[in-house]
Amino acid sequence: QSSAPSLTSESNSIMLVPAGDHYTMIDFATAYFREAQSMQGLKGMSAEKKSAANLVQHTKVPIQESLLCYSDSELNDLATKNFKTLMQFMGDQSKPKKQDEVECIYEILQLCKEKESLHDEVYCQVIKQVTCNPNQESVLRGWLLLNLLTGYFLPSNILMPYATKFLQLASSDPSSTHHDIAKICQSNLRKNFMYGGRRHLPFPVEIGALLKGRSARRLTILMPGGMEYLTRIKTFTVAKELLQEICEQMGASEQEEIQEFVLFAIRSDSNNLGKPIRSEEYLHDYLLEDKLVTVTLRRLIWRTPLHFENKIYTDVHYGQMLWDYLNGRILLRHSKEMEMQVGILAMLQHWAKTKQHNAALSREELKEYMPKTLQSSIKLQALEKHVGMLLRTRQPLQRVDAKIQFMEHMMKLPFFGYTTYFVERVSDDTIPAPCFFGVNTEEIIAVDGTIQEVSCIIPLKELQNMRTLQPVSDGGLPGIELNYGSAASPKTMWVELSQAKEMYHTIVVILDKTELHH
Repeated sequence: QSSAPSLTSESNSIMLVPAGDHYTMIDFATAYFREAQSMQGLKGMSAEKKSAANLVQHTKVPIQESLLCYSDSELNDLATKNFKTLMQFMGDQSKPKKQDEVECIYEILQLCKEKESLHDEVYCQVIKQVTCNPNQESVLRGWLLLNLLTGYFLPSNILMPYATKFLQLASSDPSSTHHDIAKICQSNLRKNFMYGGRRHLPFPVEIGALLKGRSARRLTILMPGGMEYLTRIKTFTVAKELLQEICEQMGASEQEEIQEFVLFAIRSDSNNLGKPIRSEEYLHDYLLEDKLVTVTLRRLIWRTPLHFENKIYTDVHYGQMLWDYLNGRILLRHSKEMEMQVGILAMLQHWAKTKQHNAALSREELKEYMPKTLQSSIKLQALEKHVGMLLRTRQPLQRVDAKIQFMEHMMKLPFFGYTTYFVERVSDDTIPAPCFFGVNTEEIIAVDGTIQEVSCIIPLKELQNMRTLQPVSDGGLPGIELNYGSAASPKTMWVELSQAKEMYHTIVVILDKTELHH
């Protein structure tokens, strides 16, 4: 007795696009379907093929045993129960009064989530029920389910080439009503193979929208500088695809530069703590039904030289640098030289904001142009005098040129390019706390909160591993444990900060993205 196909560890050897006439579902049924075993004695190959063809065609009668052979009777029972649920969803059998179609889909997806060994069985059941099915509405529902299955769960290595061939044949027949959805299923399967499939089952509202033919969901991405980017994402859109789309709109088409941007998911019910979305992650895994999640765009890495021929690109970069500068995300050391810089940057902000270049600058406006971290240490009156003199004596710039000059000044600041976090406690007593930790593509640095001096440097290439830490007590702060150094001289440090998870995931994303550059 043959056993059901099972997943092996050799997933990288999956043949995704079989060629020729091999690997049809009839071939698979002949080799692996339970019923095919009893047909082995039939005379002639054509008779055997014809009988096997019936095994992968639509039936009006529920199956009494699983299509594949399982020695475990529980799996056999779950398989036959699933086939009934599938028939009810597709409209081939009447549903219990209290059960709706969304619940049917949920039941099938939940089974696949809990029982990996039934993935092939469920695939075969759905493929059987959409093949030679005379009811077009029923066929469409079967394909909608295949759309979800292919994006969530992979068939085993044994079934994969046959399932792929089935989708390939279905998508290459332009006369069929389902060749478009078959192409989507092919794409889902490819993404699932590369990125691992969506982690969370869909919300009922998402399934309901799919059943009504709405396969895309509107999403607003908040861009730096207060701009919004409106888009539509599909059930299995990954962050990489959306980043590519946004960057193309900004005139950034080089893959190396696209890699330097990241999308953040920010929850409004958790003090606006954010988590960077890795490029291979599915956006729907971050979006909640209650719209508490906002997706924002940030540039995280600054290796590729900036170019300002595109207005959206210029405004996005100016918006990010301006916000970071004013809100303490770029560390600034107070000095006489910095005071002069603050004056020049205030003038450039003023020119970037208004067309009346010679317009007087009010004290309230000037305060808006000052970084919050320096407002207490810079005398406003002296700054007002300095900026007034600059506005009278300097040749005004066009708004776009003022923005570009502002960015050029920003990029010369000593801590530009670091993503910074306010850390309240550190295990290393040579680091004065509270302090700031900064992360860029090369290193993690600890910076004194008052004199802005670097007190510790951890090169990223020396980072061995890290983990997040739960708060030690109620009301305490979460943390990160960093293990770094060499095998001969290992070191460990822990830090406590409210943004521990964001900092941890940002380091992970930076390591991911810089790996791609090497």
